[in-house]
Amino acid sequence: MKQIKFTVFSVLSAITAMAGTVVYLTQYSESGKLSIVERFEAMPDADSHLSQVDGIKYSRDGEIAYKWRASSAERLISDGSISLQDPFYIGNIADQRPWTASAKAGKLSQDGEQLTLLDTVLVKDLIRQAQISTELLRINLDSSEVTTDQPLTLSLRNGKTRSVGLKASMKNERVELLDQVKGHYDPI
Repeated sequence: MKQIKFTVFSVLSAITAMAGTVVYLTQYSESGKLSIVERFEAMPDADSHLSQVDGIKYSRDGEIAYKWRASSAERLISDGSISLQDPFYIGNIADQRPWTASAKAGKLSQDGEQLTLLDTVLVKDLIRQAQISTELLRINLDSSEVTTDQPLTLSLRNGKTRSVGLKASMKNERVELLDQVKGHYDPI
């Protein structure tokens, strides 16, 4: 009988200790005060919000190197990057022919050298009159290099090519499809 009382007492002690730990961690650990909060509001991660934003980068000779715009932008406190809504990028191929990229969301790095487009990315005129659709695209704004490791579809007037991954150098006018490349084209 003593052993059964000891086992029941041990189980109850363990449950009490776990409940006390949960209460401590959820109510007491960060603030130093024990309080029961009905509603918890997280601190916002953004310290500024801008609407209808335009960004322009000029080359050394005073010409426009590239432009981007977004319906809104927020600078994030956590890493200093800028979160973009509905970003639209306009770049040049070898300083000659413009190409565009748009998405539902994007992120501009803290140093302003990397633009990442996310969610329904559509690229036009990167390869002549082709369209590229994917879910993620990285644009190195300084070196004019474009990359993705995601599946993509390259659509031309007479067919489509699917691939996983892409590397492109706009300065060298070179585009490389990386893996699992499959295409279907109809004669014109």
